[in-house]
Amino acid sequence: MLPLYAAVAQSTSTKGTRVLGVSAGNLFFRSEASTSAFDVALEPVAGVFFANNWAVGVALPIEYHAFRYKRMDEHHNELITGVAPWLRFYIPSQSRHRVFAEAQIGALYNAYWGRQLVYDPLGVPRIGDFKGHDFGGFVRIGAGYSYFLTPSVAIETMAAYQQGGFTSGYDGLTLTIGLRAYLGQ
Repeated sequence: MLPLYAAVAQSTSTKGTRVLGVSAGNLFFRSEASTSAFDVALEPVAGVFFANNWAVGVALPIEYHAFRYKRMDEHHNELITGVAPWLRFYIPSQSRHRVFAEAQIGALYNAYWGRQLVYDPLGVPRIGDFKGHDFGGFVRIGAGYSYFLTPSVAIETMAAYQQGGFTSGYDGLTLTIGLRAYLGQ
């Protein structure tokens, strides 16, 4: 079984193989007496191997952030969507353990809305609604590890450095976990 599996694992990164998957990161929830917060980021991906061990594709990042001050009825919500082409290289291997490097560049759209404390011209505080949007971009470079659960399905994790984003910054280290399916030619 192992020699057969190794041959199939190698064939998952051959020219013409298609890739579908989803990654998740930034999963966070906190609730305290005065505040609550929730964050989630998902990234569906699709791609194709254009040469052995080389894949190219597109990701559709989706993030949602929510923060609430419970005592003052203040809250802030963000929905970030985007499109991000990626390039990935798998180090050649015949095992179910695969190491890869990935580069990604993307464009993002951030829609935000909520309620916050504002002051009128006389300095009197009140709660007011706000909404807006922002555009940004990012570059991400990382390394990861895929473990093939079956010859065509892998669970993976990737650590990456990301630069860019919005005026508030989007820079730093990221860690994601995902699932990918490799569909034969």
